[in-house]
Amino acid sequence: MLGLGGPYYHDASACVVIDGRIVAFAEEERFSRRKHHKDSRSCAVATAYCLAEAGISLADVDEIAIAFNPAWPEPSDTCTDAELIAELLDPTLFDHHLPKQLTVIEHHLAHAASAFHPSGFDEAAVLVVDGSGDGISTTLAHGTTSGLKILRQRPFSQSLGWFYETVAEHLGLGNWTSSGKLMGLAGYGNPDRYTLDFLTPSPGGYHLDLSRWGIRPDEQVDDQYTDLRYYRRLKAAYTAAYTDLGIAPHRRARTYNPTSGRAVPDTSFHPEHADLAAAAQHLLEQCLIELAREALATTGATRLCVAGGVGLNCSANGRLAALRGVDELFVQPAAGDAGCAIGAALEVALRRGDLALPGHVMTTAALGPAFKEAAIQAALTDFGMAFHDHGDDLPAVVAEHLALGHTVAWFQGRMEAGPRALGQRSILADAHRTSARDHINRHVKHREEWRPLAPVLLEEAAPTLIGTSTPHPFMIVARPATDAARELIPATVHTDGTLRPQTVTRDGTDPYARMLASFAEQTGRPPALLNTSFNHEAEPIVCTPRDAVATFAATRLDALAIGSFLVRKDRGS
Repeated sequence: MLGLGGPYYHDASACVVIDGRIVAFAEEERFSRRKHHKDSRSCAVATAYCLAEAGISLADVDEIAIAFNPAWPEPSDTCTDAELIAELLDPTLFDHHLPKQLTVIEHHLAHAASAFHPSGFDEAAVLVVDGSGDGISTTLAHGTTSGLKILRQRPFSQSLGWFYETVAEHLGLGNWTSSGKLMGLAGYGNPDRYTLDFLTPSPGGYHLDLSRWGIRPDEQVDDQYTDLRYYRRLKAAYTAAYTDLGIAPHRRARTYNPTSGRAVPDTSFHPEHADLAAAAQHLLEQCLIELAREALATTGATRLCVAGGVGLNCSANGRLAALRGVDELFVQPAAGDAGCAIGAALEVALRRGDLALPGHVMTTAALGPAFKEAAIQAALTDFGMAFHDHGDDLPAVVAEHLALGHTVAWFQGRMEAGPRALGQRSILADAHRTSARDHINRHVKHREEWRPLAPVLLEEAAPTLIGTSTPHPFMIVARPATDAARELIPATVHTDGTLRPQTVTRDGTDPYARMLASFAEQTGRPPALLNTSFNHEAEPIVCTPRDAVATFAATRLDALAIGSFLVRKDRGS
Protein backbone atom coordinates (compact mmCIF):
# COMPACT_ATOMS: atom_id res chain seq x y z
CA MET A 1 0.00 0.00 0.00
CA LEU A 2 1.15 3.52 -0.77
CA GLY A 3 -0.26 6.44 1.19
CA LEU A 4 0.19 10.06 0.14
CA GLY A 5 -0.08 12.92 2.64
CA GLY A 6 -0.13 16.69 2.63
CA PRO A 7 -2.86 17.38 0.07
CA TYR A 8 -3.28 21.08 0.80
CA TYR A 9 -0.11 22.44 -0.82
CA HIS A 10 2.01 21.80 2.25
CA ASP A 11 3.60 18.86 4.07
CA ALA A 12 3.48 16.40 1.17
CA SER A 13 4.69 12.94 2.12
CA ALA A 14 4.61 9.26 1.24
CA CYS A 15 4.40 5.98 3.15
CA VAL A 16 4.68 2.36 2.02
CA VAL A 17 3.01 -0.37 4.09
CA ILE A 18 3.65 -4.05 3.36
CA ASP A 19 1.82 -6.83 5.23
CA GLY A 20 0.52 -4.29 7.72
CA ARG A 21 3.96 -2.90 8.57
CA ILE A 22 5.26 0.59 7.88
CA VAL A 23 8.29 -0.05 5.68
CA ALA A 24 9.15 3.54 4.80
CA PHE A 25 7.89 7.06 5.32
CA ALA A 26 9.33 10.43 4.35
CA GLU A 27 8.31 14.03 3.91
CA GLU A 28 8.86 15.71 0.57
CA GLU A 29 10.41 18.77 2.23
CA ARG A 30 13.49 16.75 3.15
CA PHE A 31 14.24 16.21 -0.54
CA SER A 32 13.09 19.55 -1.97
CA ARG A 33 14.87 21.39 0.91
CA ARG A 34 11.85 23.71 1.16
CA LYS A 35 10.24 23.86 4.60
CA HIS A 36 6.87 22.12 4.59
CA HIS A 37 7.28 21.77 0.80
CA LYS A 38 4.97 24.77 0.63
CA ASP A 39 2.92 25.57 -2.48
CA SER A 40 3.19 22.07 -3.91
CA ARG A 41 1.26 18.82 -3.63
CA SER A 42 3.90 16.67 -5.28
CA CYS A 43 4.83 13.58 -3.25
CA ALA A 44 6.99 12.19 -6.04
CA VAL A 45 10.50 12.09 -4.55
CA ALA A 46 9.28 10.89 -1.14
CA THR A 47 7.36 8.18 -3.00
CA ALA A 48 10.42 7.24 -5.04
CA TYR A 49 12.41 6.86 -1.83
CA CYS A 50 9.72 4.72 -0.16
CA LEU A 51 9.46 2.45 -3.19
CA ALA A 52 13.24 2.08 -3.35
CA GLU A 53 13.34 1.19 0.35
CA ALA A 54 10.65 -1.44 -0.24
CA GLY A 55 12.38 -2.74 -3.37
CA ILE A 56 9.33 -2.29 -5.58
CA SER A 57 8.14 -0.07 -8.42
CA LEU A 58 5.07 2.14 -8.53
CA ALA A 59 3.46 -0.37 -10.89
CA ASP A 60 3.88 -3.05 -8.18
CA VAL A 61 1.76 -1.16 -5.63
CA ASP A 62 -1.59 -2.81 -4.93
CA GLU A 63 -3.41 0.34 -3.90
CA ILE A 64 -2.60 4.04 -3.62
CA ALA A 65 -4.50 6.20 -1.14
CA ILE A 66 -4.74 9.96 -0.81
CA ALA A 67 -5.72 11.69 2.44
CA PHE A 68 -8.34 14.08 1.11
CA ASN A 69 -11.41 14.17 -1.09
CA PRO A 70 -10.72 16.26 -4.23
CA ALA A 71 -14.45 16.30 -4.98
CA TRP A 72 -15.44 17.81 -1.61
CA PRO A 73 -18.21 18.57 -0.65
CA GLU A 74 -19.47 15.73 -2.86
CA PRO A 75 -18.64 12.31 -1.39
CA SER A 76 -16.14 10.23 -3.34
CA ASP A 77 -14.31 6.95 -2.79
CA THR A 78 -11.89 7.22 -5.69
CA CYS A 79 -10.01 9.79 -7.74
CA THR A 80 -9.44 9.26 -11.47
CA ASP A 81 -8.33 12.80 -12.32
CA ALA A 82 -5.23 12.12 -14.43
CA GLU A 83 -3.99 15.69 -14.10
CA LEU A 84 -4.14 15.58 -10.29
CA ILE A 85 -2.55 12.13 -10.17
CA ALA A 86 0.32 13.38 -12.32
CA GLU A 87 0.68 16.42 -10.05
CA LEU A 88 1.05 14.12 -7.03
CA LEU A 89 3.19 11.45 -8.70
CA ASP A 90 5.31 12.89 -11.50
CA PRO A 91 5.43 10.02 -14.03
CA THR A 92 8.97 10.89 -15.11
CA LEU A 93 10.18 9.48 -11.79
CA PHE A 94 8.37 6.19 -12.30
CA ASP A 95 9.24 5.03 -15.84
CA HIS A 96 6.36 7.21 -17.08
CA HIS A 97 3.87 5.04 -15.22
CA LEU A 98 0.72 6.94 -14.22
CA PRO A 99 -1.75 5.17 -11.91
CA LYS A 100 -5.28 5.25 -13.24
CA GLN A 101 -7.03 5.49 -9.88
CA LEU A 102 -6.39 6.55 -6.29
CA THR A 103 -8.41 5.57 -3.23
CA VAL A 104 -9.83 8.49 -1.28
CA ILE A 105 -9.47 8.36 2.50
CA GLU A 106 -11.15 11.31 4.17
CA HIS A 107 -8.64 13.67 5.72
CA HIS A 108 -9.61 13.24 9.36
CA LEU A 109 -10.01 9.49 8.98
CA ALA A 110 -6.42 9.38 7.71
CA HIS A 111 -5.29 11.41 10.73
CA ALA A 112 -7.23 9.12 13.07
CA ALA A 113 -5.79 6.00 11.45
CA SER A 114 -2.26 7.41 11.72
CA ALA A 115 -2.72 7.56 15.48
CA PHE A 116 -4.82 4.48 16.29
CA HIS A 117 -3.58 1.84 13.84
CA PRO A 118 0.11 1.98 14.92
CA SER A 119 -0.67 2.54 18.62
CA GLY A 120 -0.81 -1.14 19.52
CA PHE A 121 -4.07 -0.53 21.40
CA ASP A 122 -7.03 -2.88 20.95
CA GLU A 123 -9.37 -0.05 21.91
CA ALA A 124 -8.97 3.71 22.30
CA ALA A 125 -10.71 7.04 22.08
CA VAL A 126 -9.27 9.00 19.18
CA LEU A 127 -9.02 12.80 18.99
CA VAL A 128 -8.12 14.64 15.78
CA VAL A 129 -7.80 18.43 15.83
CA ASP A 130 -6.27 20.61 13.12
CA GLY A 131 -6.94 23.66 10.96
CA SER A 132 -9.28 21.81 8.64
CA GLY A 133 -9.48 19.10 6.02
CA ASP A 134 -12.41 18.07 3.85
CA GLY A 135 -14.44 20.69 5.67
CA ILE A 136 -13.80 19.20 9.13
CA SER A 137 -11.66 20.63 11.94
CA THR A 138 -12.31 18.31 14.90
CA THR A 139 -13.09 14.59 15.06
CA LEU A 140 -13.86 12.22 17.91
CA ALA A 141 -13.59 8.54 17.00
CA HIS A 142 -13.64 5.11 18.59
CA GLY A 143 -10.88 2.71 17.64
CA THR A 144 -11.39 -1.05 18.11
CA THR A 145 -10.03 -4.22 16.53
CA SER A 146 -12.69 -3.72 13.83
CA GLY A 147 -11.31 -0.32 12.88
CA LEU A 148 -12.39 3.26 13.40
CA LYS A 149 -15.89 4.59 13.95
CA ILE A 150 -16.40 8.34 13.66
CA LEU A 151 -18.46 9.61 16.61
CA ARG A 152 -18.62 13.37 16.28
CA GLN A 153 -17.15 16.00 14.00
CA ARG A 154 -17.03 19.78 13.96
CA PRO A 155 -16.86 21.86 10.79
CA PHE A 156 -14.05 24.13 9.67
CA SER A 157 -16.02 27.11 11.00
CA GLN A 158 -15.29 25.77 14.52
CA SER A 159 -11.57 25.29 13.98
CA LEU A 160 -9.28 25.29 17.00
CA GLY A 161 -6.22 25.02 14.79
CA TRP A 162 -7.07 28.18 12.90
CA PHE A 163 -7.78 30.00 16.17
CA TYR A 164 -4.33 29.13 17.47
CA GLU A 165 -2.45 30.00 14.30
CA THR A 166 -4.13 33.42 14.03
CA VAL A 167 -2.81 34.33 17.48
CA ALA A 168 0.72 33.43 16.37
CA GLU A 169 0.36 35.48 13.20
CA HIS A 170 -1.15 38.45 15.06
CA LEU A 171 1.87 38.50 17.38
CA GLY A 172 4.31 38.56 14.47
CA LEU A 173 5.63 35.05 15.01
CA GLY A 174 5.00 34.08 11.40
CA ASN A 175 2.28 32.37 9.39
CA TRP A 176 0.65 29.01 10.13
CA THR A 177 4.04 27.29 9.92
CA SER A 178 5.12 29.16 13.06
CA SER A 179 2.28 28.17 15.40
CA GLY A 180 4.69 26.10 17.47
CA LYS A 181 6.46 29.28 18.55
CA LEU A 182 3.29 30.38 20.33
CA MET A 183 3.53 27.38 22.62
CA GLY A 184 7.01 28.47 23.69
CA LEU A 185 6.04 32.12 24.14
CA ALA A 186 3.03 31.14 26.27
CA GLY A 187 5.35 29.98 29.03
CA TYR A 188 6.38 33.59 29.69
CA GLY A 189 2.87 34.98 30.02
CA ASN A 190 -0.05 35.34 32.39
CA PRO A 191 -3.03 33.36 31.02
CA ASP A 192 -5.51 35.33 33.14
CA ARG A 193 -4.78 38.79 31.76
CA TYR A 194 -6.98 38.47 28.66
CA THR A 195 -10.41 36.87 28.34
CA LEU A 196 -11.03 35.35 24.92
CA ASP A 197 -14.76 34.93 25.43
CA PHE A 198 -15.51 34.20 21.78
CA LEU A 199 -14.27 30.63 22.38
CA THR A 200 -15.95 28.78 25.24
CA PRO A 201 -14.96 25.34 26.52
CA SER A 202 -18.02 23.39 27.64
CA PRO A 203 -18.94 19.81 28.52
CA GLY A 204 -18.53 17.78 25.35
CA GLY A 205 -16.24 20.26 23.65
CA TYR A 206 -16.37 23.99 22.95
CA HIS A 207 -18.22 26.70 21.04
CA LEU A 208 -16.76 29.42 18.81
CA ASP A 209 -18.79 32.57 18.18
CA LEU A 210 -17.26 35.46 16.25
CA SER A 211 -20.57 37.27 15.68
CA ARG A 212 -19.18 40.52 17.06
CA TRP A 213 -16.67 40.54 14.23
CA GLY A 214 -18.98 39.53 11.41
CA ILE A 215 -19.05 35.70 11.43
CA ARG A 216 -22.09 34.03 13.01
CA PRO A 217 -21.68 30.41 14.14
CA ASP A 218 -24.91 29.42 12.33
CA GLU A 219 -23.87 31.02 9.05
CA GLN A 220 -23.75 28.70 6.03
CA VAL A 221 -20.21 29.02 4.70
CA ASP A 222 -19.47 25.77 2.86
CA ASP A 223 -19.37 27.65 -0.44
CA GLN A 224 -16.58 29.85 0.97
CA TYR A 225 -14.25 26.98 1.95
CA THR A 226 -12.35 25.79 -1.11
CA ASP A 227 -11.72 29.27 -2.51
CA LEU A 228 -10.45 30.43 0.92
CA ARG A 229 -12.96 33.26 1.22
CA TYR A 230 -14.00 32.03 4.64
CA TYR A 231 -10.40 31.67 5.78
CA ARG A 232 -9.68 35.27 4.80
CA ARG A 233 -12.83 36.48 6.60
CA LEU A 234 -11.84 34.46 9.65
CA LYS A 235 -8.36 35.97 9.81
CA ALA A 236 -9.84 39.46 9.57
CA ALA A 237 -12.32 38.68 12.36
CA TYR A 238 -9.60 37.37 14.66
CA THR A 239 -7.40 40.37 13.90
CA ALA A 240 -10.25 42.64 14.99
CA ALA A 241 -10.90 40.55 18.10
CA TYR A 242 -7.27 40.69 19.28
CA THR A 243 -7.02 44.37 18.40
CA ASP A 244 -10.11 45.04 20.51
CA LEU A 245 -8.16 43.61 23.45
CA GLY A 246 -5.68 46.44 22.97
CA ILE A 247 -3.08 44.40 21.10
CA ALA A 248 -2.40 45.73 17.62
CA PRO A 249 -1.07 43.39 14.92
CA HIS A 250 2.67 43.12 15.51
CA ARG A 251 5.15 43.28 12.67
CA ARG A 252 8.69 42.60 13.76
CA ALA A 253 11.29 45.22 13.04
CA ARG A 254 14.20 43.99 10.96
CA THR A 255 17.77 45.21 10.81
CA TYR A 256 20.28 44.67 8.04
CA ASN A 257 23.34 42.79 9.25
CA PRO A 258 26.35 43.73 7.08
CA THR A 259 28.33 40.74 8.35
CA SER A 260 25.80 38.13 7.25
CA GLY A 261 24.29 40.15 4.43
CA ARG A 262 20.84 39.34 5.75
CA ALA A 263 17.95 41.25 7.30
CA VAL A 264 17.64 40.03 10.90
CA PRO A 265 14.26 40.27 12.67
CA ASP A 266 13.88 41.54 16.21
CA THR A 267 13.10 38.45 18.31
CA SER A 268 12.13 40.18 21.56
CA PHE A 269 8.53 40.24 22.74
CA HIS A 270 6.28 42.54 24.76
CA PRO A 271 4.60 41.36 27.99
CA GLU A 272 1.15 41.66 26.43
CA HIS A 273 2.25 39.35 23.61
CA ALA A 274 3.28 36.67 26.07
CA ASP A 275 0.04 37.14 28.00
CA LEU A 276 -2.10 36.70 24.88
CA ALA A 277 -0.07 33.62 23.95
CA ALA A 278 -0.59 32.20 27.43
CA ALA A 279 -4.33 32.89 27.27
CA ALA A 280 -4.60 31.18 23.88
CA GLN A 281 -2.58 28.17 25.02
CA HIS A 282 -4.65 27.77 28.19
CA LEU A 283 -7.91 28.09 26.25
CA LEU A 284 -6.77 25.56 23.65
CA GLU A 285 -5.87 23.11 26.42
CA GLN A 286 -9.26 23.53 28.10
CA CYS A 287 -11.07 22.85 24.82
CA LEU A 288 -8.96 19.76 24.15
CA ILE A 289 -9.56 18.47 27.66
CA GLU A 290 -13.33 18.75 27.17
CA LEU A 291 -13.09 16.96 23.84
CA ALA A 292 -10.96 14.20 25.32
CA ARG A 293 -13.34 13.75 28.25
CA GLU A 294 -16.23 13.43 25.82
CA ALA A 295 -14.37 10.89 23.69
CA LEU A 296 -13.41 8.81 26.71
CA ALA A 297 -16.91 8.92 28.20
CA THR A 298 -18.59 8.04 24.91
CA THR A 299 -16.28 5.11 24.15
CA GLY A 300 -15.63 3.88 27.68
CA ALA A 301 -11.98 3.62 26.68
CA THR A 302 -9.04 4.36 28.97
CA ARG A 303 -6.54 4.92 26.17
CA LEU A 304 -6.34 8.04 24.04
CA CYS A 305 -4.82 8.53 20.57
CA VAL A 306 -4.12 12.00 19.16
CA ALA A 307 -3.32 13.33 15.68
CA GLY A 308 -3.85 16.45 13.56
CA GLY A 309 -1.68 19.54 13.50
CA VAL A 310 -2.78 20.56 16.99
CA GLY A 311 -1.40 17.21 18.14
CA LEU A 312 2.09 18.70 17.75
CA ASN A 313 1.38 20.93 20.76
CA CYS A 314 3.52 19.24 23.42
CA SER A 315 2.13 21.32 26.28
CA ALA A 316 -1.45 20.39 25.45
CA ASN A 317 -0.47 16.73 25.07
CA GLY A 318 1.04 16.87 28.54
CA ARG A 319 -2.31 18.02 29.91
CA LEU A 320 -4.08 15.19 28.09
CA ALA A 321 -1.61 12.62 29.39
CA ALA A 322 -2.33 13.77 32.95
CA LEU A 323 -6.10 13.72 32.47
CA ARG A 324 -8.06 11.51 34.84
CA GLY A 325 -9.22 8.45 32.94
CA VAL A 326 -6.28 8.37 30.51
CA ASP A 327 -4.20 5.30 31.30
CA GLU A 328 -2.14 5.45 28.10
CA LEU A 329 -1.61 8.11 25.45
CA PHE A 330 -0.29 7.68 21.92
CA VAL A 331 0.41 10.76 19.82
CA GLN A 332 1.46 10.22 16.22
CA PRO A 333 4.96 11.80 15.99
CA ALA A 334 4.12 13.07 12.50
CA ALA A 335 0.81 14.45 13.76
CA GLY A 336 0.50 17.11 11.06
CA ASP A 337 -0.69 16.58 7.51
CA ALA A 338 2.45 14.68 6.53
CA GLY A 339 1.42 11.88 8.88
CA CYS A 340 -1.78 11.38 6.89
CA ALA A 341 0.29 9.30 4.47
CA ILE A 342 0.81 6.78 7.27
CA GLY A 343 -2.88 6.75 8.16
CA ALA A 344 -4.05 6.47 4.55
CA ALA A 345 -1.73 3.53 3.84
CA LEU A 346 -2.65 1.70 7.05
CA GLU A 347 -6.38 2.28 6.52
CA VAL A 348 -6.40 0.71 3.04
CA ALA A 349 -4.23 -2.13 4.38
CA LEU A 350 -6.89 -2.76 7.03
CA ARG A 351 -9.69 -2.75 4.46
CA ARG A 352 -7.83 -5.20 2.23
CA GLY A 353 -7.16 -7.57 5.11
CA ASP A 354 -3.40 -6.93 5.13
CA LEU A 355 -3.54 -5.36 8.61
CA ALA A 356 -5.05 -6.93 11.70
CA LEU A 357 -5.67 -4.74 14.73
CA PRO A 358 -4.03 -4.19 17.12
CA GLY A 359 -1.27 -3.71 14.61
CA HIS A 360 2.48 -3.39 14.88
CA VAL A 361 3.38 -0.74 17.44
CA MET A 362 5.16 2.33 16.13
CA THR A 363 8.10 2.46 18.53
CA THR A 364 10.44 4.38 16.23
CA ALA A 365 10.14 7.24 13.79
CA ALA A 366 13.34 6.21 11.96
CA LEU A 367 11.55 5.41 8.70
CA GLY A 368 13.47 7.58 6.23
CA PRO A 369 16.61 7.05 4.15
CA ALA A 370 19.95 5.89 5.51
CA PHE A 371 23.25 6.24 3.68
CA LYS A 372 26.24 3.94 3.35
CA GLU A 373 29.65 4.85 4.71
CA ALA A 374 30.99 5.25 1.16
CA ALA A 375 28.40 7.91 0.36
CA ILE A 376 29.17 9.72 3.60
CA GLN A 377 32.92 9.62 2.97
CA ALA A 378 32.41 10.89 -0.58
CA ALA A 379 30.40 13.88 0.66
CA LEU A 380 33.04 14.76 3.25
CA THR A 381 35.80 14.47 0.65
CA ASP A 382 33.93 16.56 -1.90
CA PHE A 383 33.49 19.34 0.66
CA GLY A 384 37.18 19.18 1.56
CA MET A 385 36.42 18.18 5.16
CA ALA A 386 39.15 16.62 7.29
CA PHE A 387 37.70 13.66 9.18
CA HIS A 388 38.68 10.70 11.31
CA ASP A 389 37.06 7.27 11.28
CA HIS A 390 36.44 6.26 14.92
CA GLY A 391 34.52 3.08 14.12
CA ASP A 392 32.64 1.69 17.12
CA ASP A 393 34.37 4.18 19.43
CA LEU A 394 32.47 7.13 17.93
CA PRO A 395 29.76 7.36 20.66
CA ALA A 396 32.38 7.62 23.41
CA VAL A 397 34.40 10.18 21.46
CA VAL A 398 31.29 12.30 20.88
CA ALA A 399 30.39 12.04 24.56
CA GLU A 400 33.84 13.40 25.41
CA HIS A 401 33.30 16.42 23.16
CA LEU A 402 29.89 17.04 24.72
CA ALA A 403 31.36 16.80 28.21
CA LEU A 404 33.83 19.53 27.22
CA GLY A 405 30.93 21.81 26.28
CA HIS A 406 31.08 21.34 22.53
CA THR A 407 28.01 21.41 20.29
CA VAL A 408 27.87 18.34 18.06
CA ALA A 409 25.77 17.54 15.00
CA TRP A 410 24.72 13.89 14.96
CA PHE A 411 23.82 12.09 11.70
CA GLN A 412 23.12 8.37 12.09
CA GLY A 413 20.97 5.75 10.43
CA ARG A 414 17.53 6.27 8.93
CA MET A 415 16.09 9.78 8.99
CA GLU A 416 13.25 10.31 11.47
CA ALA A 417 9.65 11.24 10.68
CA GLY A 418 8.00 14.39 11.97
CA PRO A 419 9.33 17.78 13.02
CA ARG A 420 11.28 16.64 16.11
CA ALA A 421 14.81 15.26 15.92
CA LEU A 422 14.96 11.88 17.62
CA GLY A 423 18.59 10.87 17.38
CA GLN A 424 19.03 10.36 13.66
CA ARG A 425 19.45 13.98 12.57
CA SER A 426 20.17 15.87 15.80
CA ILE A 427 22.20 18.69 17.29
CA LEU A 428 23.43 17.72 20.75
CA ALA A 429 24.90 19.61 23.70
CA ASP A 430 25.42 19.34 27.45
CA ALA A 431 22.00 19.99 29.02
CA HIS A 432 23.68 21.22 32.21
CA ARG A 433 24.98 24.32 30.40
CA THR A 434 22.35 26.99 29.71
CA SER A 435 25.01 28.72 27.63
CA ALA A 436 24.77 25.80 25.20
CA ARG A 437 21.04 26.43 24.72
CA ASP A 438 21.66 30.11 24.12
CA HIS A 439 24.50 29.38 21.69
CA ILE A 440 22.31 27.04 19.64
CA ASN A 441 19.38 29.45 19.49
CA ARG A 442 21.55 32.46 18.74
CA HIS A 443 24.36 31.17 16.56
CA VAL A 444 23.25 27.85 15.10
CA LYS A 445 19.49 28.05 14.66
CA HIS A 446 19.42 31.87 14.38
CA ARG A 447 16.04 31.91 16.07
CA GLU A 448 14.30 33.45 19.07
CA GLU A 449 16.41 33.07 22.21
CA TRP A 450 13.31 32.49 24.34
CA ARG A 451 12.38 29.26 22.55
CA PRO A 452 12.96 26.11 24.60
CA LEU A 453 15.09 23.13 23.65
CA ALA A 454 14.42 19.56 24.69
CA PRO A 455 16.25 16.74 26.49
CA VAL A 456 17.00 13.20 25.42
CA LEU A 457 17.68 10.73 28.22
CA LEU A 458 18.06 7.04 28.86
CA GLU A 459 14.86 5.52 30.26
CA GLU A 460 16.61 4.69 33.53
CA ALA A 461 16.97 8.43 34.26
CA ALA A 462 13.32 9.20 33.55
CA PRO A 463 11.94 8.79 37.10
CA THR A 464 14.58 11.19 38.42
CA LEU A 465 14.28 13.82 35.69
CA ILE A 466 10.68 13.65 34.47
CA GLY A 467 8.96 11.92 37.37
CA THR A 468 7.74 8.85 35.48
CA SER A 469 9.05 5.64 33.97
CA THR A 470 6.52 5.81 31.13
CA PRO A 471 8.42 5.77 27.82
CA HIS A 472 8.39 9.05 25.86
CA PRO A 473 10.01 8.02 22.54
CA PHE A 474 8.83 10.90 20.37
CA MET A 475 9.46 14.18 22.22
CA ILE A 476 5.83 15.16 21.78
CA VAL A 477 4.42 15.14 25.33
CA ALA A 478 5.50 17.78 27.85
CA ARG A 479 6.25 16.80 31.43
CA PRO A 480 6.75 18.86 34.60
CA ALA A 481 10.47 19.09 35.35
CA THR A 482 11.54 17.55 38.63
CA ASP A 483 13.79 19.41 41.04
CA ALA A 484 16.60 17.16 39.85
CA ALA A 485 15.96 18.20 36.24
CA ARG A 486 16.07 21.86 37.16
CA GLU A 487 19.44 21.31 38.81
CA LEU A 488 21.04 18.82 36.41
CA ILE A 489 19.63 19.64 32.95
CA PRO A 490 18.50 23.29 33.28
CA ALA A 491 19.15 24.07 29.60
CA THR A 492 16.16 21.90 28.69
CA VAL A 493 13.71 23.18 31.31
CA HIS A 494 11.38 25.85 29.97
CA THR A 495 10.51 28.97 31.94
CA ASP A 496 7.13 27.43 32.83
CA GLY A 497 8.86 24.51 34.55
CA THR A 498 8.17 21.91 31.87
CA LEU A 499 10.28 19.94 29.43
CA ARG A 500 9.45 17.78 26.40
CA PRO A 501 11.58 14.67 26.75
CA GLN A 502 12.65 11.87 24.47
CA THR A 503 13.48 8.68 26.35
CA VAL A 504 15.78 6.04 24.89
CA THR A 505 16.22 2.40 25.92
CA ARG A 506 19.73 1.39 26.97
CA ASP A 507 20.99 -0.71 24.07
CA GLY A 508 24.57 -1.68 23.37
CA THR A 509 23.86 -1.86 19.63
CA ASP A 510 22.39 1.66 19.41
CA PRO A 511 25.04 4.40 18.98
CA TYR A 512 22.63 7.01 20.38
CA ALA A 513 22.05 5.05 23.58
CA ARG A 514 25.74 4.22 23.88
CA MET A 515 26.66 7.89 23.55
CA LEU A 516 24.23 8.84 26.35
CA ALA A 517 25.61 6.11 28.59
CA SER A 518 29.20 7.17 27.88
CA PHE A 519 28.36 10.80 28.65
CA ALA A 520 27.05 9.74 32.07
CA GLU A 521 30.16 7.66 32.73
CA GLN A 522 32.49 10.52 31.82
CA THR A 523 30.67 13.27 33.72
CA GLY A 524 29.11 11.49 36.69
CA ARG A 525 25.81 13.14 35.74
CA PRO A 526 22.62 11.55 34.39
CA PRO A 527 22.58 10.09 30.87
CA ALA A 528 20.79 13.12 29.44
CA LEU A 529 21.60 15.71 26.78
CA LEU A 530 20.09 18.67 25.02
CA ASN A 531 18.73 17.53 21.66
CA THR A 532 17.35 19.66 18.83
CA SER A 533 16.86 19.14 15.12
CA PHE A 534 19.84 19.25 12.77
CA ASN A 535 19.00 22.23 10.57
CA HIS A 536 19.11 26.00 10.61
CA GLU A 537 16.14 28.35 10.52
CA ALA A 538 15.76 28.46 6.74
CA GLU A 539 15.72 24.75 5.96
CA PRO A 540 14.07 21.45 6.94
CA ILE A 541 15.91 18.81 8.96
CA VAL A 542 18.86 17.50 6.97
CA CYS A 543 18.32 14.34 4.97
CA THR A 544 21.47 13.40 3.07
CA PRO A 545 25.17 13.47 3.97
CA ARG A 546 25.59 16.48 1.67
CA ASP A 547 22.79 18.31 3.47
CA ALA A 548 24.50 17.54 6.77
CA VAL A 549 27.95 18.71 5.69
CA ALA A 550 26.57 21.90 4.12
CA THR A 551 24.60 22.82 7.25
CA PHE A 552 27.54 21.97 9.48
CA ALA A 553 29.81 24.21 7.41
CA ALA A 554 27.31 27.08 7.49
CA THR A 555 26.70 27.11 11.24
CA ARG A 556 28.72 27.51 14.42
CA LEU A 557 28.78 23.84 15.34
CA ASP A 558 31.93 22.35 16.83
CA ALA A 559 31.81 18.84 15.42
CA LEU A 560 29.88 16.56 13.11
CA ALA A 561 29.44 12.87 13.92
CA ILE A 562 28.28 11.24 10.70
CA GLY A 563 28.35 7.50 10.26
CA SER A 564 31.56 6.39 11.94
CA PHE A 565 33.33 9.64 11.05
CA LEU A 566 33.98 12.73 13.16
CA VAL A 567 34.66 16.14 11.66
CA ARG A 568 35.99 18.81 13.99
CA LYS A 569 35.90 22.54 13.56
CA ASP A 570 38.01 25.19 15.22
CA ARG A 571 35.83 26.66 17.98
CA GLY A 572 36.72 30.12 16.77
CA SER A 573 35.49 29.47 13.24
